[in-house]
Amino acid sequence: MAGSRDGADPLASATGVAHKALAPVEGIPMLDRVLATLRASRWIGRVVVCGLDPALAAHGGGGAAVEIVRGERTPSASAALAIEQLGLAPPVLITTADHPLLSTATLDAFCERAIAINADATFGLVPIGLVHAAFPGIRRTAFRFRDGGFCGCNLYGLLTKKGYAALREWTRVEGERKRPWRMLRILGYGTLLRFALGRLSLADLTGAVFARTGLSVRPVLLTDPAAGFDIDTPEQRLAAEAFLRSKAG
Repeated sequence: MAGSRDGADPLASATGVAHKALAPVEGIPMLDRVLATLRASRWIGRVVVCGLDPALAAHGGGGAAVEIVRGERTPSASAALAIEQLGLAPPVLITTADHPLLSTATLDAFCERAIAINADATFGLVPIGLVHAAFPGIRRTAFRFRDGGFCGCNLYGLLTKKGYAALREWTRVEGERKRPWRMLRILGYGTLLRFALGRLSLADLTGAVFARTGLSVRPVLLTDPAAGFDIDTPEQRLAAEAFLRSKAG
């Protein structure tokens, strides 16, 4: 997913590029880093970039030639359109171009665990404490359950054709992705109340999703803090560069 939202993007403006996905991290466009990770994974057979202008991809984004499809109004609608247009059969992995710290090892771990789960769709989570420890002082959106607090990883697996319906459900709430309590309203006020009181577990969440939609949607828990760190702001970009330098050192 490499689309852009309406209005000027602060990261693109700060780095002098035409599109957020082309913002450099340690001299390499974010999109190029993600594509390199995908191509190195033994689980990935086909890579499609959704939402990027082909002219931009030809002038500094994407490295080698990539397959590009147009985007829609929202990320979930864009993914659904790409799946329909290309006739993609499951399993389908969805990730984002603003995830340049994603490693092939972590991607492989997610895919292996996702395939092993008997579910229609999966989503990656990493404990928020690990993310805070690796990126001190950088605020991240956290989902706090009875099991603990977690960051999303911008990794989604659609494992069955029924799982494609998860994109339609996500369209209804993705505008509230930074406000977990608003997202949970779709599951009913009972679920929302348990979340507000700190009594909702991850198992409760997946049970509520199944009861409301008939979809089996399960989390994949990861331990790599970088999996929970995408880049939306210049401050986050600097933190990502510092993280990469520390690993190299």
